[in-house]
Amino acid sequence: MTPASTGPGVVPTGGDSVPNERTALAWTRTALALLGSALLATRVVVDRFGLLTAAFAVVAFPLAVVVLVGAGQRYRSARVALRTQARLPDGRLPAGVAVLLVVLAVTELVFVLSG
Repeated sequence: MTPASTGPGVVPTGGDSVPNERTALAWTRTALALLGSALLATRVVVDRFGLLTAAFAVVAFPLAVVVLVGAGQRYRSARVALRTQARLPDGRLPAGVAVLLVVLAVTELVFVLSG
């Protein structure tokens, strides 16, 4: 580092935001993968389960969209928190992802076991 890039009042360029941006991109990829998986699971089991598939879609699709929107909100709040030394975002987004994964896994398990 050059002396001009250090010192009080100098904001580092990317030092605190690059990991935050990588995390946001990972959350976005996760949300898109969940949305794609839910869509694929719905398409695969619609012939066999009919109305139950609609119930799955009503739960899974909004949760995937919430994760996608939440990733952006989490990124913005984490960026502010890192700059102001405030508390980082809570664990609601990971909990939402866990719920969606459980719903998706149970649906796929029922499909496989029903043969």
